[in-house]
Amino acid sequence: MLSLANRDPFPSYEALRKRGEIIWDPGMKCWLVLSYDLCKVIESDEKTFRIMYADASPLTLEIKGGEAGLSALVGERHPRMRRVYLKLLGDKLMPQYRDQHVLPVINDAIDRFIDKGSAELVSQFSEKIPERVMASLFGLPWRDDTLIANISRWHKDVTAWIGMKNSGDELTRKAKLASDELNKLLLPCILERKDNRGDDFISWIWSRASDDYGEVGVAEVLAIVRDAAIGAGETTTDAIANSIYLFLSDPAMREAVKNDQVAALNAFVEEVLRLLGAVQWRYRIANQDISLGGVTIKKDDSVLLLHAAANRDPAHYACPHMIDLKRRPLTDHLAFGVGPRVCAGMHLARLLVRESLKALIARLPDLRLDPAKETPRFADFSHRSFAPLHVLF
Repeated sequence: MLSLANRDPFPSYEALRKRGEIIWDPGMKCWLVLSYDLCKVIESDEKTFRIMYADASPLTLEIKGGEAGLSALVGERHPRMRRVYLKLLGDKLMPQYRDQHVLPVINDAIDRFIDKGSAELVSQFSEKIPERVMASLFGLPWRDDTLIANISRWHKDVTAWIGMKNSGDELTRKAKLASDELNKLLLPCILERKDNRGDDFISWIWSRASDDYGEVGVAEVLAIVRDAAIGAGETTTDAIANSIYLFLSDPAMREAVKNDQVAALNAFVEEVLRLLGAVQWRYRIANQDISLGGVTIKKDDSVLLLHAAANRDPAHYACPHMIDLKRRPLTDHLAFGVGPRVCAGMHLARLLVRESLKALIARLPDLRLDPAKETPRFADFSHRSFAPLHVLF
């Protein structure tokens, strides 16, 4: 796996699959799970396979933003906190978020380059959307370019550390510095909203979390805000970039989506998530010796659920490497995980991808890749997207 950084990983995933459903990777020091069915079994069974943060050190939880964030919680507090997240990020709130936060951010990004006739849609568009939407939800000045660039950089440093099992001296150092900066930014807002609440995400946490989770303090609110912010950051940025690349690269898909911006667009977004899911993998740790996929996983062995490979498993999907707008069921992919830890922010992520494409279609109808510029590559490692996206219009 380590050799696949900044390389197209999918041929290697298929070569690995021929060796078995689960294989040992000495570089990553973990078992790679390539099978859709086995990924689903492991991820749905927290009695047998625990999350990394069940063993987390105080420093690890500190870098994450606190132990009360949903992605780090274990035990009986997890379902209580999940109910809080689902109320704050549930499907019913998406029309409100769309009008008040998502569309203003998307249209502002397009306004900045629409008169120029060309753009690079990663740095000028997809990277701008999720961080600014979350800043808007938090009541922060989302038009502040320096602020958003800093937040994006800090989140990238924390995400890189997470993608490598929260390890590595240099990755940990950078993640700790980034975490400290995020806390300096967010804590004053959290303290101010405790007593002066408005119509924003942070105020809602103070007002509503106690109904499902119990009383929360500054540490819990900080953990929730940090968790929601990073969950909507680089992963959604990459999903937007990947959707734009596939939209511009496949004339048949482009026409289908332009002509039907409901069913066909929704199907296209799900297929992009399946084919290129921005988060390539998630980790689990075995609680006991167990035999799966023809191997014996020992207690405390690390298991890497290679969703990017599982989402193209030919044992589960017909024509797994192709976009199929009629694939059913459309949402059974692993891009958002499965089981008790399926992504609580998936409705917001889907909304951002859909509305980004709809806005580009409406405002830049002749949008196309610039053939004279660098060809996009599916780059990076644990989180991947096609870049750069030089376009003309």
